[in-house]
Amino acid sequence: MHPPLENGARRGAQVRCPACTRFHEPGLLCPRCDCGPVPPERYGAARMLVHAGVDRYALADRVLLLPTSMAERLESRYARMWAHVRRLLVDVRRYEQALLLRGFEEEVEDRWAQRLPWHVPEEEPAAEPEEGLHTAVPALEPRWLAALVDVHEGTPSHAALDTVLTCLEDDGRFGCEAALALTRWRVWPRARGSQVATERIARLARAAFARFPEQGARAALAWMRATGQATDVDLLLALREGLHHPDADVRFECALCLQDEDGLLAAVESTDLARAAEARRALASRGSVRLLERMASRGDADFALDVLRRLPTQAPPGALSALLAVSDRVEGGLAEALHGWARGRPFAELPPEERALWVDWALARLARLPAADALRFLEWAAAARDADRMVETRAFVSAVSESLAREPPSLRASRFQDAAFSQFLTLADEADALRLHTWSREAPCTEPLLEAVLSLPSRLRWGDALAPGQGARLLMALWTGEGRERLLAPLAKVVRGWNGDRQQAVFFDAVWRRFQQHPDERTDLLAAFTPWRAALWERQQAAEPDAVVCFQTWWPVEDPEQLPERVDALVRQSPLEDLSRRLEPVWKAAELRVDAWPRATSLAVSCAAAVLSGTVRQGVDALDPDAERFLAWFPGFRERVVAASPASSERSHSRDFLEDIEVDVRLIREHLERKRQREDQAREAELRRMVEASRQRDLARQRELMACQVDAPRLTHDVEVAPLRTPLVLLNPRGPVQPLDLEVCFPEARLRTLLDYTRLLKVLSVNNDVMAVFEAHGLSVATWTSEATAWGTLLMRRRELTLRFGELFQGPWG
Repeated sequence: MHPPLENGARRGAQVRCPACTRFHEPGLLCPRCDCGPVPPERYGAARMLVHAGVDRYALADRVLLLPTSMAERLESRYARMWAHVRRLLVDVRRYEQALLLRGFEEEVEDRWAQRLPWHVPEEEPAAEPEEGLHTAVPALEPRWLAALVDVHEGTPSHAALDTVLTCLEDDGRFGCEAALALTRWRVWPRARGSQVATERIARLARAAFARFPEQGARAALAWMRATGQATDVDLLLALREGLHHPDADVRFECALCLQDEDGLLAAVESTDLARAAEARRALASRGSVRLLERMASRGDADFALDVLRRLPTQAPPGALSALLAVSDRVEGGLAEALHGWARGRPFAELPPEERALWVDWALARLARLPAADALRFLEWAAAARDADRMVETRAFVSAVSESLAREPPSLRASRFQDAAFSQFLTLADEADALRLHTWSREAPCTEPLLEAVLSLPSRLRWGDALAPGQGARLLMALWTGEGRERLLAPLAKVVRGWNGDRQQAVFFDAVWRRFQQHPDERTDLLAAFTPWRAALWERQQAAEPDAVVCFQTWWPVEDPEQLPERVDALVRQSPLEDLSRRLEPVWKAAELRVDAWPRATSLAVSCAAAVLSGTVRQGVDALDPDAERFLAWFPGFRERVVAASPASSERSHSRDFLEDIEVDVRLIREHLERKRQREDQAREAELRRMVEASRQRDLARQRELMACQVDAPRLTHDVEVAPLRTPLVLLNPRGPVQPLDLEVCFPEARLRTLLDYTRLLKVLSVNNDVMAVFEAHGLSVATWTSEATAWGTLLMRRRELTLRFGELFQGPWG
């Protein structure tokens, strides 16, 4: 007879029943199924017969009747299948060491004793030694045990967690172990998120509490976590005893369930960082004052973060000061975590003492943190509608300003798109506006900042009344000051791409006020706010109907090829009395444009010259000085047109218009020469008439005197004879004399100054004796004629002398 093979029939002094696979005393009927006794060395053969359908009451006799060779063959087949179970049990023993419950080896052995033999092939193939266990039935127990071990370690994978959840369906050790593993403090949050069957866990925990007294504390923990309550006295007693358990993890879990402050405080100092963090979070959720005191004195960043994760919004007294004390000590100031906790309660609803703590922290610490953190806190502090009237809010605005000022321009520019930055703009005061002005001159910040200012009304929910006016004020603050030229191109780009809708009116009014109050900035305003040009033009037409002002404002910013149209509109419809004033800005504009745009500029000058020529030739004497100035100015302009290269964009003009202008110049010159000749002739005729009239008067007086001498008696010798000529009247101006009156215009002449020339004409107007007047002034008819001609020419060339001559001549004399 061969030595007995291993078949799992013995366990200590007991033997396994081949019918029900349960153990009982050897040599007796099975007390459970009444199967007759079978020798242990024939257990495998008996199991094979059971699988073949032999009744359990006849099983013992049938085993005895088996031939020895058949019995050994059946036993050998069963033993080969049981060998796989033995290898499986090796893994079970290894995993069992990391589990809470014991007896998994026996339970797994019993499970497989019931399953085997699973499959008995008719012929034993040499190439397939693994029959039964690995071919027909997969071995799930090692995978379950491995998953249980993984869950006990506290950081299970999703697959392990799902496997352990399936173990809950088992009523034996696997189900009890799964209930204990899933309810551990490291695993329970994830298990609860996986919609674990809490009722099933509660039943398994009760079973474990009854079957495994040594794990009573853990079973009570599992039941309490599954049900959320611990009403049974025996469970509460087990939990309280667990506070003194040798295992620190059990003590901690019992303290968690019972909310025992002493136990949790002891765990705060644990070397297990995860356990210490969970203890801090649990104490924080209860608002433990002792925990806050410990955090304020020696807490670090991790300590404060754990507290903030569970600290209620309605924190106990001292919580905020403790948190801010830790913030002052650690890098980064716990900004993100503090903000996440603080936003659970509006800043405006905090007690005054807590707001004061936040204000001090904002000024001392928040200003040194990154601008992103400062902006988040400002958004929280300024969430109320009346935030602009809260003094405490200014501390957060100041912190944002300081934080932004410390960042490089490129990073600062990225903050301008933040919604909280819009609140900063709404609450910005004059000091903040000065910083915004400085940032607007930095290349990376210019365009984003302008876009944020223009879009300020639409980006704020509660700023309908405040934001539009504030946005316009900030826009004008950015506009003023030095470096405005850096603002023009980015601002024009932002305005072109901006759709302000109803808010545009507020900005437009601000631009228009600036347009009115600062004429020197009009060119820049029109260049920056090009889309608003039509509206500005309409408002300007209503407020400033002066055509010259409109022309001077608009021609520098328009397309240079539009200059002829602007000039033609300016001078073509001009009243005669206003034409002189309108021509002067045309010549100045031509001076500035001729070098870059010679053809368009020459066309503009041609338009003005044609109007001037036609008006002068109509006999409008007031334009003669303008004609003289134009004749003197044109040669230089002509040279500049000839020397300039036509701009590549002057496609609408194929030539310059100098020939057209020269025609008008010739006509003006000929007209002036003819007029000057007529004036000279008229002046000489008038002088001759005046001289002749004076001579006739003198002759008449002489004849009258001679007649009187013949007819009158001879007077006595002491009577003096009356003179033949009337006394000469000399005049002086009564008004103040100006420097222009005494300017020496003709140093070699008798009438050197305007005062001399005007005085002579005034004296001639009140004295009949022209020759006497000439004699008194050292003049003859010839010298008077030449000097009068010179003065007439000078007055036509110098308009200021002409005006002053009229004032003197019409003024009072005495």
